[in-house]
Amino acid sequence: MNTDTITIIVAIQGVGLALWRAIASIRQDVTALRQEVRADIAVLNSRIDTLDARFTSRIDALYQALFSHKDSAA
Repeated sequence: MNTDTITIIVAIQGVGLALWRAIASIRQDVTALRQEVRADIAVLNSRIDTLDARFTSRIDALYQALFSHKDSAA
């Protein structure tokens, strides 16, 4: 084999290995970001549930305050 051919083959393998490692690194980064986003969404859902419960409680209290009084004319 010609030395130029061997050099080209080794260079192609080196580039392939470098690309493979870069892709693996990017996959790890994407996986970590996905986990962070899921955790953030879980926190936001919890916060929304808390606010929803508080809002519902206040609406219920307002409803009770408005409609629980007996009409003295009746």
